[in-house]
Amino acid sequence: MRTDTILVGLSLILVCAAIVVAFMRALYKEKYKHALLFKGLASLCFVAFGAYNFFSREFSWTTLAMLVGICLGIVGDEVIALAPIYPKRDAEYFIGGGTFFLVGHIFYIVALLMIAKFNALVVGGVFLVIALISALYGHRKDYLPAESRPKLMLYLGIVVTFASVAVGSFLVRGALCTAFFALGGILFVMSDNILFAYKYGKNPQFSQNIILHIAYYLAQFAIAWSISLV
Repeated sequence: MRTDTILVGLSLILVCAAIVVAFMRALYKEKYKHALLFKGLASLCFVAFGAYNFFSREFSWTTLAMLVGICLGIVGDEVIALAPIYPKRDAEYFIGGGTFFLVGHIFYIVALLMIAKFNALVVGGVFLVIALISALYGHRKDYLPAESRPKLMLYLGIVVTFASVAVGSFLVRGALCTAFFALGGILFVMSDNILFAYKYGKNPQFSQNIILHIAYYLAQFAIAWSISLV
């Protein structure tokens, strides 16, 4: 791993962490327009790191797919951040932002399929384990309302598939790039489950919002870091 990648990555993570603190404070105080700005700036950090790693190496379709997924993440972030600003269109913005994330996860899956061979049985086994844990958490938090269940299940299915392919690729190949991808996939599943519990579950707590965003930004940085390792 190159020294410049480590320095740039750690620097951007620290900058992102400082902005996320401001973002969380704005959310807590219900200053949603300020939150929109801070969330965009925080997301710009992992996009900048992904772009740095992409342009620091020879072009490949694999890393381009990864970068596209990362860029779709910042768009999804900003669309979802509009929901509390326009509460009457909350569902539209939340689903719209989620659609960008869903497409981004598909790009991540495509990149993984180009990076490494994987064993279908291993991926299938990992999928069952992650899906079971997600289902148990969802049942405990009761965050799947009937009117939103099909869309949330579809989204979670794509996220769990991405995480399963990532973990499966790591278990078969064992390379550092797939290790970062696997970490990102697991953190995404964790973040999204907590997000749905916070938004739709019973007795949501602001601490859930903090934890899900920490997991989310670490996931995106893990993916951005893996670009330098392909």
